[in-house]
Amino acid sequence: MAYTQPGRYWLQDETEHERALAYLTTGTAYQRTLHDENTRYVLVDHPPGATS
Repeated sequence: MAYTQPGRYWLQDETEHERALAYLTTGTAYQRTLHDENTRYVLVDHPPGATS
């Protein structure tokens, strides 16, 4: 599926996963911006108990 391509590499990026976990465990939201030819995707994850 073409729409899954921008984030597909993230699934195997161990360094980025560790970075996300570090942010979330310190109470900081994690944000990742992905893009393809025509679309930009902004993914944001807030740590448990955090308010946006």
